[in-house]
Formats: sequence, structure tokens, C-alpha cells
Amino acid sequence: MYVEELCVAGPLTAESAEGLASAMVGYTARITLSSNGSSVQLPNLPWCWDVLRLRAGSVVTVTVEHGRRPGEDRIAMRAFVARLRALTGA
Repeated sequence: MYVEELCVAGPLTAESAEGLASAMVGYTARITLSSNGSSVQLPNLPWCWDVLRLRAGSVVTVTVEHGRRPGEDRIAMRAFVARLRALTGA
């Protein structure tokens, strides 16, 4: 399991949530985002992104676990965090 906490530079929108979900399609790892007292697993993000209430300066905890390929959790975490930062304006 890998856990990373980061501060986003901008809001999460419906478009950026869809972009995050589609960018991670090839990974088998379970990716969960938590912020402001709520958690959403990545496959549900395009429909539930607004419950996280991400705005500029929001702290997000990302958890990646249970990837089926060796090293996948670490690789998925790196790819996801980079994409999240890009899509939220970092």
C-alpha cells in the first residue's frame, strides 16, 4: 500500500475527474482519494467528484493498493499524483 498526501493548486472539476479516471484505465491497483471528510474510489470519481469539495489549497490523501503486477502500486501512485497535479493546476 502506498499513501501520499498533497495540496492541490486548483479545483477538481467534472472534466478533470473524468481525465483522472481515463488516464488510469490500464492499472489494476485500487486508487482512493480522500479529502474534507469524504473518500471516493477512482472508478466512481467521474460521478462523485463533487463530494470531495477540492478547491485550491485542499489537502488530498491518495491511497494505492492491491495492484496485481509487481511494483504496480508505486508506479500507479506516481502516475496518478502527476496527473492530479497537472489537472488541478499545479
